[in-house]
Formats: sequence, C-alpha cells, structure tokens
Amino acid sequence: MLAVLQICMKWTKENRTPKGAVQREQYYKPVQIEEDVPLSGEGIFLKTCNYDQVGSRIRSDQEYAAQSDRAKRKHKNQPFTGLDRYEEQRAFQANQSRQQRKGAFYDQLALEKRNLIPCIRIVEEAGGCYRIKWFDQGLGMPRRRGGNEDFMKRGTRLAGQPNVLNETAFILKKGASGRLKYNYRMQYFDGEQYYLCYDVYLVNADVLTREVFLREYDYEYDQMADLF
Repeated sequence: MLAVLQICMKWTKENRTPKGAVQREQYYKPVQIEEDVPLSGEGIFLKTCNYDQVGSRIRSDQEYAAQSDRAKRKHKNQPFTGLDRYEEQRAFQANQSRQQRKGAFYDQLALEKRNLIPCIRIVEEAGGCYRIKWFDQGLGMPRRRGGNEDFMKRGTRLAGQPNVLNETAFILKKGASGRLKYNYRMQYFDGEQYYLCYDVYLVNADVLTREVFLREYDYEYDQMADLF
C-alpha cells in the first residue's frame, strides 16, 4: 500500500529572504502518524501538514484549528441565528481538514477529483508498484514546460498537448520510497504575491506503521524555482 505525507508551506514577500528560507527549512521533515489515527484501511493513505509563515513565526493548520475550536466554545451559548446549514457545512469542511491533517485513506479517484495532491498523479501498476508522475497544472509561476510522455497516448488526460511537462518522477516497488519537492509564485485577487512550496514523501509499504515516513528515501525529484 502507498503512504503519502504532503507538507505545504506558504509565505509572503517579507519572508522571501535567505533568513526566512532557513526558518522554513526545518519544517520540511517527515513526521510520525499520530496515535489516534487508525492504520488499517483501503486505498492510499494521505497525511497533510500545512504551514503559514507570518513575520518571524510559522503557524500550522493544527494551531489555526485549535484557535477556531476555542472561538466556537466561547460563542456556543449564543442564540440561534438561522444559519444552521452554513454551520453544518463549516463543520463538514472542518472534519475533512482534520482527517487530512491527521491522515486518512482515500481511493485514487477521490484524490484526483479533490486535487488533494497538486501536480502529482499516482498510477498503480502490476506487481504492487506505483508510478509517480509530475505535471504542471498551471497553478502559478513559473509555468514549467517540457516533454509530455502521454502526448501520443490516445485517451489519456494530456494526449495531444504539447509543451506540457508531464513525466514519470520515479516508480516505487514494494519497500521503496521517494520524495518530490516543488514551488510556485501565486497571486491574490488584489495583485499581492505569495509563495507555496510542496514537499511530498511517498512510501510503498507492506504494512502501515506510525513511523512509516521516518526513513531514508531512495529517490528524489524536484521542480524548484528560485523563490527562497
């Protein structure tokens, strides 16, 4: 089975410095799966860690979630507002975020439809192997262009599309592992820029353990622009 750890870091122009980069680097490390997360299930196991760098501090989505929970407890005795459907949606979204943060099993279709692992496509092959592919989804800048290995494969998602960087990063046999790292320059609606870096760890393990990501990695693939 395949286990995936996705680490995403977001920062703004004030932290686009060598000092800011050094501060971020310590967060791009594999972590353990928490004790209360079930380790049995079907499909691909995905755990996400999201961070925001604001000024001299880096905050995790877990900290934001805890802050939101405290605010809810503070206002739980307020009178009914008529927004119960909205509140139910927020509760559903919060539960999904919690599952992704702690780790949960997903089928391959759900991963792709919800775009839970941007720019990475996972293809299960014979013999328990996984082909890990990378392609540019046009999320931001720079737009990476290159060879499209599916160009002549009729019926594939990127068939007939030139100048799209779509390639196999590596193939994971049982027991093998790989790491992908890539970044983007993004833009808010008002024109202000921010930056994203994804660091994704993948392990093809026979048995899922809480220490599955704590290991040396066999393969590395990166698409890094000079964004600090």
